Amino acid sequence: MPLLCLLALAWPVAGRAELATQIEVERAFWADLSGEARLEEVLGQAFQPAPTIVARGYQRGATWLRVTVPPTAAEPLWATLQPLYLDDLQLYSRQRGPDGRLGPWTMRQEGDRFPFDRRERATLNYSLALDTSATEPTVFYVRLRSTSTHALYVNVRTQSSALQFEGLTLLWLGLYLGIVLVLAWMSTLRFFITRDHLWAMNLVLQVGTVILTLFYLGVVAKYFMPHAPQGVDAWMSTVLCGHLCLGMAYYALFVKRFGAPRWAVWLYACTILAFPLQLWWIWHEQARLAMNLNSNLLLWGTLLGTIVTWFLRIQDTRLRWIVRWLFTAQTLYLIAFVLPLLGMGQMTFWHLYPALLINLFGSVMQHVVLTRRDQLDKEARGALEREVAASQLLLRAKHDQLTTSASFLGMLLHELKNPLASIRLAVLNMLRHGNDLSPAQLTRLEHIQAAVQGMDTVLDRCRQVDRLETGAWDTNRSESDLVELVGQCVSGHPEGQRVALSVPLSCPARVDVHSFQIVLGNLLDNALGYSPTDSQIQLRLQALTPAGRSGRWVGVRVGNSVGKAGLPDADRVFSKYYRAEGAHQRTGSGLGLYLVKCLVEREGGHINHHTEARLGAPALIYFEFYLPCH
Repeated sequence: MPLLCLLALAWPVAGRAELATQIEVERAFWADLSGEARLEEVLGQAFQPAPTIVARGYQRGATWLRVTVPPTAAEPLWATLQPLYLDDLQLYSRQRGPDGRLGPWTMRQEGDRFPFDRRERATLNYSLALDTSATEPTVFYVRLRSTSTHALYVNVRTQSSALQFEGLTLLWLGLYLGIVLVLAWMSTLRFFITRDHLWAMNLVLQVGTVILTLFYLGVVAKYFMPHAPQGVDAWMSTVLCGHLCLGMAYYALFVKRFGAPRWAVWLYACTILAFPLQLWWIWHEQARLAMNLNSNLLLWGTLLGTIVTWFLRIQDTRLRWIVRWLFTAQTLYLIAFVLPLLGMGQMTFWHLYPALLINLFGSVMQHVVLTRRDQLDKEARGALEREVAASQLLLRAKHDQLTTSASFLGMLLHELKNPLASIRLAVLNMLRHGNDLSPAQLTRLEHIQAAVQGMDTVLDRCRQVDRLETGAWDTNRSESDLVELVGQCVSGHPEGQRVALSVPLSCPARVDVHSFQIVLGNLLDNALGYSPTDSQIQLRLQALTPAGRSGRWVGVRVGNSVGKAGLPDADRVFSKYYRAEGAHQRTGSGLGLYLVKCLVEREGGHINHHTEARLGAPALIYFEFYLPCH
């Protein structure tokens, strides 16, 4: 920022020096549309009064400027011609002899198509000495032909003031490049810190700005290509168009990153496609077309940005208005500075190098925008990290609470098991020695025994679900014959005689035997408990290869007729603690099918159910699960 303040001070100082040290002269111009007129023809033309700076836009032909210097006795005077990017400048003047009489017209060549080492003065500005008189006015002519805009500023000043202005130009150039290089270095650091491609594009744009400035102010012609004027001219046009292409690519990425609509990004991208055409024009001696298109694309891109800013999705109010103000300011600047370059409006000294100021302004503001965005991202990351830390503390507290609850639940289940075992043992003893008991008493004891068994089953399932959800469930897969496991589950069930088996001779698979037995046992309990007491349960086991899946699988289907409990809710049948309305007449926990689903999915399988209506008979309900054989 200190460099920016110095630049802000140096630019008005240079402007005031420019206006204060020049000699008042009379200017008139004539447009040579053919560009072929010779000096002898020009001398007879009717010149029109000209402003301080002649601006005719991108024109063919040549522009002639007649400058009349009033009689002056000042020290030797220099004619200074600007801007520095003009191609072909010819100054026609007459030297005075010893007797004070004027000699023939002589021509001196300047412009960026003329070798720097052959210039009359080795200064950045085009400076030529004048032979003036203290008694008579001095007239000289300047002829301009250029592929860039026909903007010509010719002033006359003393040699000392011309050198002073040259020094101010170098000071301004040094400050300008210093700021741009600082911004480029900051972009480099930001890129390595954030790895954000937007900062990388910003860095490339800053480097392009440095190269453009060196061409723009004649440094390349003086120090790097003093013997190749044609190359300087073509490369100057190439760099100018390339810099705009880089800017459009940067803004395409910029608006995309800030959530612009797809059409806005595509419009910026389409603008970049003009660059190959511009290159073809430049290197086929049609640079005027390329430069004219460049100015129009610059104006178009800035106007587009002003519109697109209202479609950007920027949550931060301050950043949103900074972006809008940036593009609006650039648009107003271009309207004020580019239109005169196109021949529309009056030019001033500040219009001679418009790209430098707008590039610097855009660079600084882009750093402000991206820095603000990085600050917001940092704050968002900090808030997220704090939320993560709080969530971790909460999870740790929940885990501790769950561990405590699990310990309590385990202790409670254990304590409940002991009295239930005592009750079961007492009932068995009474049944074994109950010869003197009445049938009603025996029936009550059997009900007690069934209730104890139901409570014991509920406790077992609660303990199994608790182990599964707390991660204490152990998986131990082994090679087993599933036909044998199914037979054991069926034969070990008190109502196993109601099960109709459909199994192959053998079905080897690598499964967790304990989990398989629990899954099948729960499905059998569910089918036998909620079906009519005189109905038959269907159980089918088969090996298969499902479509779209690799390897061998096994499928198990358990089907039963729907009893008094009715059909379960299809959306909640596997939900934890869910029991159908009609199922509450029987002891249960609502955990059986939930446990089945969790264990099947834990083994990499899946489970589903469906119903089948029957005419004049209860509907059938089927539960099917599939497991990979591993």
